[in-house]
Amino acid sequence: MRHWTRWHTPQRRLMPAKLVSWLTDSGSLTQRLQAHNEHDFSVQLLSTYWMKPLPDESLSLGIPLTEMAYQREVRLMDGDVANVYARTVIPLATFQAMKQRFNTLGNAPLGDLLFTDPSVKRGPIEITCLKPGQWLYEMAVLEESFRPEKLWGRRSQFYLSGNKLLVNEIFLPTLVKD
Repeated sequence: MRHWTRWHTPQRRLMPAKLVSWLTDSGSLTQRLQAHNEHDFSVQLLSTYWMKPLPDESLSLGIPLTEMAYQREVRLMDGDVANVYARTVIPLATFQAMKQRFNTLGNAPLGDLLFTDPSVKRGPIEITCLKPGQWLYEMAVLEESFRPEKLWGRRSQFYLSGNKLLVNEIFLPTLVKD
């Protein structure tokens, strides 16, 4: 189990200085990456599937631990380099209410859906430090040749017309180079 925590000012000192603004920015990660990238921004769709969310994700979303959810995994790319691994967990009720939007997303950024709809609200940002052996860490580095000693990530819920989903964003070491 990971320990996600809502960030506050004293926690900033624990975060890598180069990642603080990335971890705490409540704006569109898609737009920020498009401005930051040296090459073309793209979304590499890794998979979509139905499965039970991780226990802490189910608890965060307030759904039963046994309930299946639609999950989408992507890598946010700068040319051919992955900078972010993202995993979205969409509860059954949310998916059924907005099936067409999710079924047609493909390689399009989820951020375009979330940050262009004025009715969408974002919940608090939670931050974590992942270590080897933790599921999200392993998924984030699955296709990477480099395995850092830790990865920083954030997650937050989004509310679309009262329907919620959870977005996990794990920042890879390629995002901010030394």
